[in-house]
Amino acid sequence: MQNHPLLTQEELDFIQSLLGNPSLGSQLSTPSLRVDGGTQTKDLLTRLAAQDQLTIEAHFNGERITFPLQLVEDEFHALHLELGVPNIVEQGSADRPWRLPLAEPIGLLDENGAQSGLWLHSVSLSGMLVEVRNQTQPPKRFTLWLPLPGQEPIELRGILARTTEQRLIAYRLSRGKTQHSERLRQFIFQQHRRLNPITTSA
Repeated sequence: MQNHPLLTQEELDFIQSLLGNPSLGSQLSTPSLRVDGGTQTKDLLTRLAAQDQLTIEAHFNGERITFPLQLVEDEFHALHLELGVPNIVEQGSADRPWRLPLAEPIGLLDENGAQSGLWLHSVSLSGMLVEVRNQTQPPKRFTLWLPLPGQEPIELRGILARTTEQRLIAYRLSRGKTQHSERLRQFIFQQHRRLNPITTSA
């Protein structure tokens, strides 16, 4: 996107009030777990980390939260497990990524920072529900930006999936691990922590 202000302060304040998080722009710290299980445990974790991805998984309220772990060694040669931003899945007859509902829809921006006519109602790591305004036909594909207070917008690339009973349009998000997809994962987790205080760090 072009490097100039996208929204007025009033618009930013409005979005921030919808999200209900005054510190939304702050990055999540990287929490770590110290491994004190002895030499055998450390050796086992080292081998596992070298061959596959370690995770910590939690289940509550019909959700599965999976934290990726990375084994790191500090200057004193002590091993630590660093927690990454988790995947959140709603469990049911068919598991699906947790969907963040918005109290009020947020207008997605085009590459020039102008309103696109598409308004976001909910978003997950795999898709989103949008409302189409001022257009007769929804686009089959789009690349638009989700404005966030205090930080750069997040790029969203949508592929038309279907129309819902609520006359909202479902779009799949293009797959692939990018800087924007990781920022979206972090944003969704921040909002999940806000809506579910049990996942908020003490």
